[in-house]
Amino acid sequence: MTPDHRSLATLSDSRSHWLQGYPAHLSRTWTLPSGQSLRVRPIRHDDGELEEAFVRGLSLESRYQRMLSGGTKVTPEWIDSMTHIDYQRHMAFAVSTALDGVEQFVGVGRYVVDPPTNIADIALVLADAWQGQGLGRRLLATLLEHARTAGVREAVGVVLATNKAMLRLARSMGFSVTAEPGDATVMRIRRDLSNVNAQPH
Repeated sequence: MTPDHRSLATLSDSRSHWLQGYPAHLSRTWTLPSGQSLRVRPIRHDDGELEEAFVRGLSLESRYQRMLSGGTKVTPEWIDSMTHIDYQRHMAFAVSTALDGVEQFVGVGRYVVDPPTNIADIALVLADAWQGQGLGRRLLATLLEHARTAGVREAVGVVLATNKAMLRLARSMGFSVTAEPGDATVMRIRRDLSNVNAQPH
């Protein structure tokens, strides 16, 4: 084997490895009141370009709400960390549409579990043009339901105090909302997942 062939074989083996563990059965279709269909599926390791296009397409405000920092750089390493997930400790769902046959992300929700406490840090963001249509509620419900079935005990998150829409959504879905000690710019949301019931999304 030439070095090039060895590299290709390694890449193929790596691709096969994550694909074998990819939870395709969690994919579903959402139909909006308008009749438009959206695809909801777990993030794939090869979604780097879609994730980058999604993040770069957010308004400055939405990007700030997502990253809690205006200075976070969208580097290849950061994109990899958002897409190379293990579907257990780190789970993420993308909501996508097709434009001229090309898939585009319109929303992403994820959680990362802290193993010692079995608590998941949860976050989601929608593209600006897709906000206010109820997608945030459906995406958050999907995350909570999956986290519960995965045995996660509690979901928590940090939300900017100025993000009134997210705070309203959290409260309406059973989260407690409290001030973050020592930081008036953010709020802490928290919900016990023992009483989350499976719901159609």
